[in-house]
Amino acid sequence: MEEITVYTTPTCPWCSKVKSYLKNKGITYHEVDVVTDSQSAERMVELTGQRSVPVITQGDRYIVGFDPDRIDSILH
Repeated sequence: MEEITVYTTPTCPWCSKVKSYLKNKGITYHEVDVVTDSQSAERMVELTGQRSVPVITQGDRYIVGFDPDRIDSILH
């Protein structure tokens, strides 16, 4: 399985929900705080065209926001 990256900010409640959801499913992921990592923030905007978090990526696929059905679809 390709690595999953979750772009977050420390104060984002939806980011916390995504991280909890993935942890509960036993899915490992790499977290990127876009507040402290400006290069990753730019990469996220280039990929999605927006600055909203959370963003979940796997390979060239991404999901903006907390959407359990879409998250499950990229995990399988």
